[in-house]
Amino acid sequence: MIDIESFEPELYGYWPQRRAYGDPLQLEADDAKARAAEAYFLEIKSGPAAPAEELRVLLNEMTAEMRDQFSAFRELRRAAEATCSGGDEAAAKLARADLKAATDAMSLIVRTLEKVDQLQRQIARDRELAAEENDAAMGLEDAKKRFLERIDELAEQRARQLLAEWQVTGPPGQGDAAAGGARQADTG
Repeated sequence: MIDIESFEPELYGYWPQRRAYGDPLQLEADDAKARAAEAYFLEIKSGPAAPAEELRVLLNEMTAEMRDQFSAFRELRRAAEATCSGGDEAAAKLARADLKAATDAMSLIVRTLEKVDQLQRQIARDRELAAEENDAAMGLEDAKKRFLERIDELAEQRARQLLAEWQVTGPPGQGDAAAGGARQADTG
């Protein structure tokens, strides 16, 4: 299990539509870039989005909300720990209950963020596979197009060859018809 004290929900951030190269934590270090990225990810386009895109946006929003809740529970837990060390027994008992509830909630948030991360990675893998399949299909279409162009090219060459032969020897079968007509005159 993950140690809740060392868990950093900031590591779970927005998943862009396309994979971005570089250090993703550097984006959060630069406030201007973080605001620009946040504005980009909250942008809503007109028209219905694809289901996978809607899910990606929902998971991004869920991640941001969970990070905020985790921070709030972390502060509640710290306050409860401080109250537990006080002398008032009733307040200490209530603080221990708050401490347990905050710890349980933080554990649930950690597990949920891990699942969200897993889903986002699966969506990214599916998107990459779809892009590869599309590229392969486009490659097949391109090969088919080149093959048909080659067939047309060879047919054109054959047609020119037959035209050249026809111009030299005349229409096909005409020589045979002339020879056949001469035979009929000889027999008649």
